[in-house]
Amino acid sequence: MGGRFVEPDLGFIAELKLRGGDTLKKCYQCATCSVVCNLTHDDTPFPRKEMIWAQWGLKDRLLADPDVWLCHQCGDCSLKCPRGAKPSSVLSAIRNASFRRFAFPGFMGAALSSPLYLPLLIAAPVFALAAVLFSLNGFAVPEGAIVYSKFMPIKAIDSVFLPVSIFALACAFMGVRSFWDGLVKAGPLPADANIPAAIIGAVKEIFTHERFGKCDANRYRRWGHLLMFFGVVSLFITTNMVMAYHYLLHVETPLALHDPVKLLGNFGAVFAFVGCTWIIAKRTVSDEGSTYYDWTFALALYFTVITGIFSEILRLAETPGPAYPVYFTHLTLVFFLIAYMPFSKFAHMLYRATAMVYSIAAKK
Repeated sequence: MGGRFVEPDLGFIAELKLRGGDTLKKCYQCATCSVVCNLTHDDTPFPRKEMIWAQWGLKDRLLADPDVWLCHQCGDCSLKCPRGAKPSSVLSAIRNASFRRFAFPGFMGAALSSPLYLPLLIAAPVFALAAVLFSLNGFAVPEGAIVYSKFMPIKAIDSVFLPVSIFALACAFMGVRSFWDGLVKAGPLPADANIPAAIIGAVKEIFTHERFGKCDANRYRRWGHLLMFFGVVSLFITTNMVMAYHYLLHVETPLALHDPVKLLGNFGAVFAFVGCTWIIAKRTVSDEGSTYYDWTFALALYFTVITGIFSEILRLAETPGPAYPVYFTHLTLVFFLIAYMPFSKFAHMLYRATAMVYSIAAKK
């Protein structure tokens, strides 16, 4: 008689244990995690099934499982687990493995997953922007009032950031498309699936973070993430509005403090700073989710916001000595976030949104 045999991927098991899921072998399938989770489905509850799949090394099944992304890592399951198996940490490790699996090009996923490559990843934006700056003025500091556009003109910045942004968007699209194809291949959508409605539902969830509110433990994370999310969105809108001012209205920076775009940017910076501070402070005292992936993104975003705030404070204080180096550091951090977005924790929102759309369309 023929039969199907489970062929565990031992390398994948080792990868999960290395990236925060080292407790997965403690699970003995009591199902407490699925019982206490307020986000799980009634018909296909998680994370119990994901824990056994992880123990068995079923890599392909896990990386095509949307439920991995519906977990918000609130820690309810880990708090109540009688064996200390920390299911939320295991699911976090599985999500991190997804960045490596679906990254395009693949070597970038490997680079962003290891601290060994961090010096090179930081050096790339530093040298790229330094080369542009040297070609403009040989690192000379402009005389007179501090005007960052005299130090690094907007057109010069765009000459670097535009191709980098296009590269990041193309890589993100390829990664998300591969992820979507994996989801649909593992579980084809019903014939009457309404994708547009599913997208609207996912967007609503993202902007309200409603599912975060259903968690018991670490409920604070909803407000921290909301502040960070709306802060980043505000800063993104501000950046594009500044470009519109420059290219369409021929309005140069710095903008007046009472300008609506400037106000939006400053409020966004405050929101992002408070949100990041909140999340990092809580994560520092928690043993959940403190992986290299998490910390790299959180700290890169945090220092991007901080250097942006200090760039404005130093400009208003008319201290060119530290102002221009801080501004240059800010630009390198922005480059870091944009260029490596498809391969880092920053891509988390793209994969989660995709899984949410699939789950809604599949009527789970």
